[in-house]
Amino acid sequence: MKLRFRTSWLASASSLAIVACPLAAHAQDADTARDTVIVTGVTTPVTEDKVGQSISVISRALIEDQGYNYVPDVMRQMPGAAVSQMGAPGALTQVRVRGAEANHTLVLLDGIDISSPDQNETDFSTLTTAGLDRIEFLRGPQSGLYGSNALAGVVNLISRRELDGHYVNASAEVGAFQTSDIEASAGIGNGAAYASISLNHLASEGYDTSPDQTANGVPAVGVGAQAGDKEGSEITTINARAGMIVTDYLRVNGVARYTTSDSELDGQSYGFPIAGRTYDDPSRSTHEQFVVGASATFDPWDGAWETVLSVSNVDAKRRNWLTDFPFLFGPPVPTPAQLLQVPVYTSGTDSSRFTAAIRSTYAFGDETFASFLTGFAEHEKETYEDAFAVREEKRTLNAFGLQYRAELFKQLYLSATARHDDNDAFQDADTWSVSAAWAIPGVGTRLHASAGTGVTNPTFIEQFGFDPSTFIGNASLVPEEALGWDAGIGQTLLDGKLTLDLTYFSSELENEIFTAFLPTFQTMAMNSGSNSDRSGWEVTVYANPTDDISIYGSYTQLDASEPAGIEIRRPEQQASLDASWAVFGGPVKLNLGVSYTGESTDTDFGSFLRTPVDAYTLVRFGAAWKVSDQIELYGRIENLLDEEYEEVIGYLGAPQGAYIGIRFRDEVKK
Repeated sequence: MKLRFRTSWLASASSLAIVACPLAAHAQDADTARDTVIVTGVTTPVTEDKVGQSISVISRALIEDQGYNYVPDVMRQMPGAAVSQMGAPGALTQVRVRGAEANHTLVLLDGIDISSPDQNETDFSTLTTAGLDRIEFLRGPQSGLYGSNALAGVVNLISRRELDGHYVNASAEVGAFQTSDIEASAGIGNGAAYASISLNHLASEGYDTSPDQTANGVPAVGVGAQAGDKEGSEITTINARAGMIVTDYLRVNGVARYTTSDSELDGQSYGFPIAGRTYDDPSRSTHEQFVVGASATFDPWDGAWETVLSVSNVDAKRRNWLTDFPFLFGPPVPTPAQLLQVPVYTSGTDSSRFTAAIRSTYAFGDETFASFLTGFAEHEKETYEDAFAVREEKRTLNAFGLQYRAELFKQLYLSATARHDDNDAFQDADTWSVSAAWAIPGVGTRLHASAGTGVTNPTFIEQFGFDPSTFIGNASLVPEEALGWDAGIGQTLLDGKLTLDLTYFSSELENEIFTAFLPTFQTMAMNSGSNSDRSGWEVTVYANPTDDISIYGSYTQLDASEPAGIEIRRPEQQASLDASWAVFGGPVKLNLGVSYTGESTDTDFGSFLRTPVDAYTLVRFGAAWKVSDQIELYGRIENLLDEEYEEVIGYLGAPQGAYIGIRFRDEVKK
């Protein structure tokens, strides 16, 4: 057998990070694991049955059917992911994977780290599904390949492109809360070159996220504030990709993405007389991010030895306009007129991350025993500037590592990765991971297991401080560390119409960074001397009982605890279901989405104690009518049962809302 990497543009238009992350198409059919290409967690693309780690893939078809405009809505349907949103869309939205912290999950766009460099965390509220081909969600410690922030998992957003053909898509949607969503995308490819672009503008007037219209006679706070104001948002995203085969042994690719968001917020009190309650105020936050990347792939020996050079840069600009609740220490209570004169103060950061990387893969062996050996190295420079204190900080990282993959007898697949991070600003880190998958021939059973370590570096703010009068930096911080493993079994039944997977996972976190309160009334980030434990079960189901019906479901049971008790914002149980039915194979399709979030705990900032948060179930129902081959009309109702719920104490979730829209598609594959 002659081993080849360059099977198509599918496997070559992607190497924009330290490891190759090429595109793949995901089918909803349950029996396509041998055809579905996975690019996350590996240095070369592999089919899904060869992946030993726990991974879920959500396709563009499912995203469109269910009307998921925001990436957090997609993440709610995935096993092991707990989403917490501080009110209306546009407010801070975090995803916690398998009980870990929000900044323990690395978010990639086509292989590029798009976390905000100042916070080393991705605010999922800024991510829409526009222009995406699919989302790959890899769970468990992955720092052996990806370094910092992949302590609990990796979310890889893979944008769409047409490698051999063309497409032109456009859609317009309006609905509840004065929401409008306009999207347009186009792509073309001729087998030797491709280009694609997508544009999206999503705006909503929002709703009042504060549960109390007034609290102890406090209707609104801040200059320009109004009681009962709505928290709206706007997000604009432009994404472009291009690539070409320059010669028989050289390919180049590039990507650029610009995102800007503007969100209105509610304030929250930490003292007398409405301790822990939210209140209406003119708070607002904006975020602007520009991502650019390019790569060159050298393949002079027809796939036997492939080398990729890549560079990327992320620039982020964040601004906040917030009120300061005026009476933390007791009476007298200001009058309403005085409350409306409370000033709004501004804060902000400018940050960047430049990455240059190389990876080289040598393939050898035959069909009985194929081997893939990859060496990789990375240089990263991050900068941070407090835009108003005129303080600048920077830090650099140099990393190198190896990954070895083996394919034995077309049924046993092994992988091992090791990495060393040389940090100039804090302690170095060594991480590793191993995985195995055994696709037992003839019975539809697949066993899989993985283990590894993860790290998350201190953020700029934790390391250098933010406001010397309140939060001071801690130069002695060390990276957070985790050791985790999982093992599971997958089974295909009913001639491929049903696939089930059951996975057990366990992880232990060390050196957790927390905020300590000092005798000087200042706060400082410190490493904890105790460990946190997380374990549980994940179940996923793919089903296609008929050609007209597709079903995707998941269930997660989680036990996440630390010495202080149950971890906050980690539900003990979660379940989801997405189902679509093309009615009798005709032009009408019905869609149902259900997500259940079990009881959890959160911090009540009135008492600073952990307080129970009730379980809730969200149901969405939609229908689409394909008027012609190119035009589709659709509508849906979100929160069909009009459930009142909070994901974060003090911030109401979205009430029931209806939406209608139209899509235009002109797609040709050669």
